[in-house]
Formats: sequence, structure tokens, C-alpha cells
Amino acid sequence: MFSKIFLSKSNLLYNLQKIQEISKHKTCVMIKANAYGHGEREIISILNDKVDYFGVSNQSEALFARKYTNKDIIVFGACEDYKVCMANDVSFALFSLYDAKRIVKIAQKNDLKPKMHLCLNTGMNRYGVKTEKEFDKILSFLKRKNIPLTGLYTHFSSLTTDRNYTDMQKEKFYRFKKKLPKEWNTLTHVGGGQSIFENIDADMFRVGLEMYGYGNEFVRPVLRVESEIVDIQKVSAGEHIGYLCGYTAKSDMTIATIPLGYGDGLPRKLSNKLKVKINGKTACNVGNICMDAFMVDVSDINCKIGDKVVIMDNASTLAPLIDSTEYEVLTNMTKFRGERKLE
Repeated sequence: MFSKIFLSKSNLLYNLQKIQEISKHKTCVMIKANAYGHGEREIISILNDKVDYFGVSNQSEALFARKYTNKDIIVFGACEDYKVCMANDVSFALFSLYDAKRIVKIAQKNDLKPKMHLCLNTGMNRYGVKTEKEFDKILSFLKRKNIPLTGLYTHFSSLTTDRNYTDMQKEKFYRFKKKLPKEWNTLTHVGGGQSIFENIDADMFRVGLEMYGYGNEFVRPVLRVESEIVDIQKVSAGEHIGYLCGYTAKSDMTIATIPLGYGDGLPRKLSNKLKVKINGKTACNVGNICMDAFMVDVSDINCKIGDKVVIMDNASTLAPLIDSTEYEVLTNMTKFRGERKLE
């Protein structure tokens, strides 16, 4: 394949070490969205014996991960089939008393054990239990059924933007946490942004972006995208390049074509903004990025067909160009149609 994603094993392990040194608690690594575009299977292969849990967004991701790990897996979104999750030893989020009754009924009917992690809505307002009244009802119901909560968790929404709101979320989390029966030994955990720096009283921290090299200066990017030149064209002044006259040559130019496009997760918004490295020099994209390819100006670069092209080695350089975040740049790589390689 012409295009490849390279994953730095050393950087990934370095990031994990730094995170664990700071948190000093159990670690749940989020591998949702194909491990933030890095590759779910590849990330599991590196971290399987070094973390406590893996976190995913849905049942499909969990079942895929179960093929490659015996570690605990938590689904943090809604599940389509709780019976399938339980049968595959997959833990899952619990959002309401309604869900609790439904899940317990399925478990008892099929003689299965539910591993439920109750989600507290302390202020994210996305999922979970918001009132103490409903929380108390869930605890009472589970006690009657003799089914303990496996986990209790919340998600911080504004760690880097609103100190007061974060403190309010913490206070709510602690208030609910105190109500847990001690005999349940329920695992408490938190996530969201830079929660590992908050000195929160919890058993485990969920980490996502920092694991992959972003969100803090102490971590190192794990993913690099490379391709190669597959064609070189001579373009005369006044000719258009790419779809919709996306670029018009101001003078005679030499153009190289790279076989990677928005079908592979390279945002079309990068058109005429993307800069790549060829033989140690910077080449600028010209014309609209196509589904399967983009073109760069190599008029001043000595290059040939087959030469390597470094498209991205740091998502932070691309995020501002599309008015977004590293999250979007990386997860776009879930579309990547090339090969993923560990190095």
C-alpha cells in the first residue's frame, strides 16, 4: 500500500508511564473510535498487559476488542443487546432505574451476571443519573436483587474552562459516592480532559487524548501518516488544478500527486492549507483535496515518483487549519484505507 499509518510504540508506552506516575491509580485507556484513529487492535497489542481496563463507546467496539484482550472492557454508550455483552464478559454503563430493571430482568432470565457501571450526570448533561432520588431507588432495587454495582463514574465537562463548574461536579460525585454500600467494593472512576491532574478521590482514571500524545506538554504524539508520490505533472500558468478550479497556477509549476484523500480521513477543509514534507522540504497542497488523492507544489523540490511524503506527524498542526481539535483530526483516521504499522 502506498499510504501507511505508523504508530510509535515507544511514545505510547512513554505516555502511559507519565500518566500512571501522575494518577497513581488504575488506568482505563479509551480505545473508542478505533482507538482515536490509531487502530483498536494495534493499541491493545501494545497495552494489553499494562492497563487495567479498556473503554469503548458501543457494543460493536467492545466485541471487536474482546477478540484481542481478556481485560475488562466497559461500554460507555448505550448497548443494543445486553445479553450479548454479558455473555462476552463486557461491562457496560447504566443510565437510569429503567435500564437497571431491564438489564436485571435479562440477566436473571439468561442466568448471566451483569457488570454495571452507573453513570452519574454531575453536569455533563449527556447521560446518566442526575438526582439523588433516582440514585437511591437504583441502589435499593439492586440491593433487593442482590446485584452489586461493579462501577460508579462521572465525566467532567469543563476542566480547562470553568473551575467553579468543575468543583460543583466534584462535590456531586463525592456526595453520591458516599452512598455506596461498602460491601459492594464498587470501582469508582472519572474521566474527561485532564482529570488525572485533579487529585480526585477515585479508584481509576479514564484517559483518552493524553494517551495518544495530546492535551499536555509531557506526552508525545503516537501517530504519523506517510504516503508517496505516485505521479508528477507539469502545469502551465493559468491552468486549474483539481476539482472546481480549486487552484489556478500563477506560473508554470510542477505538481506531485499523493494517493490519500478525504476518503481516508484527510479533511477537505485542508485544501490549499495542508503542508507536507518531501525529502526534508515543505510542499504545499494546491487544489481541492479529492476523495482519493491530493496534489502538492514541488516546483522547487528535487523529487521523483516513489519518494516518501510525511503528511502528518502531529495533529496539533492540522487542527487549527480546520478550526477544530486534535480529537477530530485523529478520529478522522478511522476512515484510513492504508496499512497500520507499529515501530
